[in-house]
Amino acid sequence: MIMNDSSENSKTNIDAMGLKFGPILLMPDIERRHLFTLFFGAFFGIASMSFVNVIGPLMFSILDVPQDETGGLAGTLTAVQEIVVILVIGAFGALSDKTGRRLVYSMGFFLLGVGYFLYPLASNTTELIIFRVFVALGCAANTVMLPTVANDYVHESTRGKLIATTSILNGLGLVLIIGTFRKLPGNFGDMGFDNILSGQYTAWVATVMCLIVSCVLFFNLKKGSPAQVSKKEPYLATLKVAFQAARNPRVALAYAAGVVSRGDLSVVSTFFSLWLFNEATTQGLSQGDAFKLATGFYVTVQAFAIPGAVLINFFIDKVDRVAALAIAMFIAAVGYLYLGFIENPLTSQMYFGAALLGLGEIFAN
Repeated sequence: MIMNDSSENSKTNIDAMGLKFGPILLMPDIERRHLFTLFFGAFFGIASMSFVNVIGPLMFSILDVPQDETGGLAGTLTAVQEIVVILVIGAFGALSDKTGRRLVYSMGFFLLGVGYFLYPLASNTTELIIFRVFVALGCAANTVMLPTVANDYVHESTRGKLIATTSILNGLGLVLIIGTFRKLPGNFGDMGFDNILSGQYTAWVATVMCLIVSCVLFFNLKKGSPAQVSKKEPYLATLKVAFQAARNPRVALAYAAGVVSRGDLSVVSTFFSLWLFNEATTQGLSQGDAFKLATGFYVTVQAFAIPGAVLINFFIDKVDRVAALAIAMFIAAVGYLYLGFIENPLTSQMYFGAALLGLGEIFAN
């Protein structure tokens, strides 16, 4: 009798945990189709959000922005995007609790598609900033939904494995998708289109991509609102706890490192490609060739960030976290310093610099 009860309890526990995909244990109401759709969204996620910075030099060229003003404009656009994301990301999370994850997640890619459609139609920098808001809204929804959906779909015991899988897909998608897009302006130029149309068509290809992803997510993610949503503390109460925790020196150091690492990501994604694009056009390369070259170096940065993530995760478990942080920041600093000593950033030396930058970027984060 006892053995039968034990067997029944074991069977009940297995049923309560749902399907298993490799080492990932799903919740009971989640199908494999839902999981594969999440992987699909993760693959396109970071690439779709990063593309706005990658394509920035083409947009500035369409608007005839003087080269010495492009850095300031890029910084303004990034600042506007970050402010919008901070303001709305909590609202998107709350909205998904009421309307369902698939609506907000698919809406994120839809907004990105709208942003990329409007972006090359801007006739001045003010319109460019306004259109950037659509991209920012899409980024906010995308950023909050990936971890939220992952959290809903997986059993707590294997949550880390699912997050690791989606992170790897993020990186692979960024490398492969941006690596493909880097050739588009040159290809359109070879077809006889001028620089303006080549830039517009490149952005509109991204629009089509985002809309396709939006549809796939909407029709294949789990329908309905989450079965159970834990009660969340008010934002101001959470903020108060965060400030109180900062009295601990190690926590304060973690906060400071977070600010630095976020700035590091912004510098790499916003200014790295722009700097190389401007340098390439100054040296006489066509717009298509300059974009291909600059984006190629950016892809190299991200390609080295993928194994860097595995390396740093192994490393931080072996040493004190503060020491690991110091070493990671040192490597990031070496990467930036190396770039400053390269006489011509368009030579093969830049690949080593890009590799250092990729390792430093992921180590710092």
